[in-house]
Amino acid sequence: MEKYHVLEMIGEGSFGRVYKGRRKYSAQVVALKFIPKLGRSEKELRNLQREIEIMRGLRHPNIVHMLDSFETDKEVVVVTDYAEGELFQILEDDGKLPEDQVQAIAAQLVSALYYLHSHRILHRDMKPQNILLAKGGGIKLCDFGFARAMSTNTMVLTSIKGTPLYMSPELVEERPYDHTADLWSVGCILYELAVGTPPFYTTSIFQLVNLILKDPVRWPPAISPCFKNFLQGLLTKDPRQRLSWPELLHHPFIAGRVTIITEPAGPDLGTPFTSRLPPELQVIKDQQAHRLAPKGNKSRILHQAFKRMAKEAKQTKHQNTGPALEQEDRTIPVVSDTAPLPRLRATPQEPGLLPGIMASEIKSSWAALGAGEAPPAPRENRITQDSEQAFPELRPEVVGQQSTDVVDLENEEPDSDDEWQHLLETTEPVPIQLKAPLTLLCNPDFCQRIQRQLLEAGGQILKGTLEGASQILPALRVLSSLLSTCSDSVPLYSFCREAGLPGLLLSLLRHSQESNSIQQQCWYGTFLHDLMAVIQAYFACTFNLERSQTADSLQVFQEAASLFLDLLGKLLAQSDDSKQTLQRDSLMCFTVLCEAMDGNSCTISKAFYSSLLTTQRAVLEGLLHGLTVPQLLSHTPPGAPQVSQPRREQSEDLPGAIASALAAICIAPLGLPGCWEAKEQISRHLANQLTEDNNQLRPSLICGLQHPILCLHLLKVLYSCCHVSERLCRRLGQEPLALESLLMLVQGKVMVVDWEESTEVTLYLLSLLALRLQDLPSGMEKLGSEIATLFTHSHVVSLVSAAACLLGQLGQQGMTFDLQPMEWIPAATHALSAPAEVRLTPPDGCGFYDGLLILLLQLLTQQGKASPIRDMVSSEMWTVLWHRFSMALRLPEEVSTQEEELSLSSPHSSSSEPDWTLISPQGVAATLSLAVATFTQEPQLCLSHLSQRGSILMSTLKYLLSPSFLQQLGQAPHGSEFLPIVVLSVCQLLCFPFALDVDAHLLVGILADLTDSEVTAHLLQVCCHHLPLPQVELPISLLTHLALTDPTSLNQFVNTVAASPRSIISFLSVALLGDQPLLTSDLLSLLAHTARVLSPSHLSFIQELLAGSDESYRPLRSLLGHPENSVRARTYGLLGHLLQHSMPHMTQLLGDPQAGIRRNAVSALGNLGPEGLGEELLQCQVPQRLLEMACGDPQTNVKEAALIALRSLRQEPCIHQVLVSLGASEKLALLSLGNQLLPHSSPRPASAKHCRKLIHLLRPTHST
Repeated sequence: MEKYHVLEMIGEGSFGRVYKGRRKYSAQVVALKFIPKLGRSEKELRNLQREIEIMRGLRHPNIVHMLDSFETDKEVVVVTDYAEGELFQILEDDGKLPEDQVQAIAAQLVSALYYLHSHRILHRDMKPQNILLAKGGGIKLCDFGFARAMSTNTMVLTSIKGTPLYMSPELVEERPYDHTADLWSVGCILYELAVGTPPFYTTSIFQLVNLILKDPVRWPPAISPCFKNFLQGLLTKDPRQRLSWPELLHHPFIAGRVTIITEPAGPDLGTPFTSRLPPELQVIKDQQAHRLAPKGNKSRILHQAFKRMAKEAKQTKHQNTGPALEQEDRTIPVVSDTAPLPRLRATPQEPGLLPGIMASEIKSSWAALGAGEAPPAPRENRITQDSEQAFPELRPEVVGQQSTDVVDLENEEPDSDDEWQHLLETTEPVPIQLKAPLTLLCNPDFCQRIQRQLLEAGGQILKGTLEGASQILPALRVLSSLLSTCSDSVPLYSFCREAGLPGLLLSLLRHSQESNSIQQQCWYGTFLHDLMAVIQAYFACTFNLERSQTADSLQVFQEAASLFLDLLGKLLAQSDDSKQTLQRDSLMCFTVLCEAMDGNSCTISKAFYSSLLTTQRAVLEGLLHGLTVPQLLSHTPPGAPQVSQPRREQSEDLPGAIASALAAICIAPLGLPGCWEAKEQISRHLANQLTEDNNQLRPSLICGLQHPILCLHLLKVLYSCCHVSERLCRRLGQEPLALESLLMLVQGKVMVVDWEESTEVTLYLLSLLALRLQDLPSGMEKLGSEIATLFTHSHVVSLVSAAACLLGQLGQQGMTFDLQPMEWIPAATHALSAPAEVRLTPPDGCGFYDGLLILLLQLLTQQGKASPIRDMVSSEMWTVLWHRFSMALRLPEEVSTQEEELSLSSPHSSSSEPDWTLISPQGVAATLSLAVATFTQEPQLCLSHLSQRGSILMSTLKYLLSPSFLQQLGQAPHGSEFLPIVVLSVCQLLCFPFALDVDAHLLVGILADLTDSEVTAHLLQVCCHHLPLPQVELPISLLTHLALTDPTSLNQFVNTVAASPRSIISFLSVALLGDQPLLTSDLLSLLAHTARVLSPSHLSFIQELLAGSDESYRPLRSLLGHPENSVRARTYGLLGHLLQHSMPHMTQLLGDPQAGIRRNAVSALGNLGPEGLGEELLQCQVPQRLLEMACGDPQTNVKEAALIALRSLRQEPCIHQVLVSLGASEKLALLSLGNQLLPHSSPRPASAKHCRKLIHLLRPTHST
């Protein structure tokens, strides 16, 4: 402290005090932050030290500079620049800033963030309070309490830090996030500077989460197109499509205004966030995000809040009032337990606060709930406005925040308007009263009050009284708030059941529709709007899903849905213009109901959608009629003068709701097959109407394709209908306006709300038309280059995939497009490495990547062009392809690679089903065909991948042969069709090492890898259970090669037969006796090798094969008489190996008294010679015995058989040597001489000829 003078305190908070100071012996004014050590945990002190370390290395004109830091006995002191004020003060005083000033601030903020992100630092708490004003009008970013410097191994974060108003969608959902979360916050700040309020503003954390995730940004009319485009890029909800580095620097709004600070090269911190990740790192980042993603669809922020509410509600369940909330209940529940750098509170007049100090907290419930410093920011609320216009005397008084979280329901008047207003405020789940909504649900008095209010006020409503409306509207809004925010399905459903919901609601809706007097009331519109909002909230509750398992909720849900459809059908049949608002609200509710049905089981969803074609057909007919009314065609075409926004929105609300509802009943949801069949029936019904000659539906729908609001929904309807109707595809192919609209959508000539998704659906629809028509639709030949450009230049993965799908279809029909490897390889690499966002099922149930894989196969095999295979395999794409392939297959962890640890989306057991939405069976076959084509031209590449133990390629190939995968493949749509292709392609790839001149060491490693995964057993099971007989030749050949080469593989073969003897022996019998000589020869070689190597105890199945089911040995006789020499030879070889175990017994038979037995034993022993059994024959002294019989047996035919056997056995070198040592030539010469002394009249025995040949063969010149 001896270096500084302390002048005055400028800020104070729970973490310490901030003083204005001056450095001694200079005029330098500084800010000194004193943070007491006493009472701080070790974790807090570590976090403080981390912030100091981050700030110490920062040197940037737009980041506050930490000048010094030191410790005293009791405090930590941080010294920083002294600023003149803060940006938040300007917002408070001036409301908003001119665009030119916002532009200057934007450039400085981007400059500061570029500096941080280039050093792999995330700020994580960007907001106006953390932006200080420097001298000269510049700004400085401060407060690094939540900042995080990320290591090279960390690609994404999950801890939730920051201020909710400026949190990105991925943060509020607690999904893994990266530096783009900071960029979203910058967009929020700049929007607030220009408009005066953040883009999403409410005092309820639950409503704020919903706004951030679902609501579009509202754009003021005065904003310039360039600035709007800049903010749209930053405020894109999908972080993968958000405007980011390096494109952000070059946006016209800030281009040339950003200061880039270059520093001398320091230690390698890894790839900066300001550079695009290489494909291999993008894959790793994708894997980390999958691994760290939270389970389930609900935000843990809200779940934890409700969990705390439930716990506290149980403690106060029987109390009607509760104590005031403790101070810690006022804190925001989304801030992590990790303590940030202490934040001090300062008054708005206090200028220049150092980093880590909250200059003045947000004047809303987010930062200081209960402070009551400022009312909520103004926002449109048509419901409230309508209510106030209808009931001016019912406008509630402005009241402050309640300090209690439990309402006393017994001591108030039952009809008090103030009570319901108080309940409405209480059920808003802001952090100050988190317990209140759940406490109300568990309070039986509140439940009875709601029911009584609905019944009594409903009765008044039916009489058409204003009093009834004034009583029921607050109750409906309280109900809507409760149903929309409480996620605990058990108490929520119990409350609904006890309160008579949804029966009372639907009864009110039905009676109000039947009463003309009610419909004449001025409050009728507001009443129905609020009533429909409650019904919609009820349908959206989680207890309506089968997985909630909440008592009889599903039955109640089904009955409520049926009643609602009854009312909706009658409502849609009315043509009164005054009913349009109600029809719109009802259709929005119907769309939510469809979403809930999609998430249920096949039984529930199928019954619901099927009813639209039977008992509830009025709903479907009403929707179809709504598409043909003239107002659908009254949209403003591109280039025409724009009508006023309110009028335009009013005219498009109902048609948009109709189109959205039609899409909801047609489009099959991804991963939820329960309703597919019923939705196909609806699509088929629509397709039939669209193909009728005099039906106005088709022209109206086609005209709507150029409508900015309706386009996307109608495209989905057409896409679903074309899937089930080839006739509709032909009609569309003959409609010039339809094709023109589709082509204009691809060219970007139609202004639509969601261009990316609309273009994706359009590309898939064109692919489907090309597939169904087997011809190019008119005009498509002109679009080839544009679609190719979309494929190579788009950064939206879903568009790249859809464009590739269409290019693949066009290529199959003869269209050529000039795509160079330098263009399509990077495009494919990006598409395979970036996260996949599957929004729509590609044509014919293909996977998301199928079209891309088929296109790559076409590009690799194009005739007349230089092969790009070498370019592909030398790029990152080859590795990325196999990583993505393995992730889509969901390889189990036990077969994940050692070369790179694959972090899949979640741990998978061996029974985890592949993600067929990413790669279908057709895509699997295309990938393997791609690999076969690659290995055929670059065979050495095969070795580098297959010989590396645990490589991702080898792991994938082995998994593709596993019984679990093949069973799943066979059960998948079209899986049985592609299963043989998959198996044969895998076998081709595994055969490559054995067909090449491979180093013995490498081959041993490959064999060991295959053996460890029991590939031999899997091949036999594949042939037995999955492949038709004509296609088993290649797998059996590979199996035989493995068994002949590796003893362990042979044991696996025998063990597999023993495990399923009946089915496998049946298969082997059929294969042995079939009309495929190569297959039969391979099997005989396999069986002979088994008989030669293994003991007799393992050979019973071979005997069973040869004997046949009736033990007549007909199969053996058939093989011995086979027309192919190779089959007969190998059959004899098999017999020889089988007989080797009987050799001692057969040797004894050589001395049998019966000549026939002796002759057969001699012949059998002679057949064993060529089979490599020389040593065994010598052990039994077979050569000696046969020589004796050839020279001295009394029977001529036995002598002849012995000589023939010796001729066969002498081929074995060891036996030849023994015969020479026994003097066989001399002995046989004497035998031959004896034959010569016979009278000339006597016939010469046949043995004489064999004797002469054997003598000749035993001469030294014939020795082997």
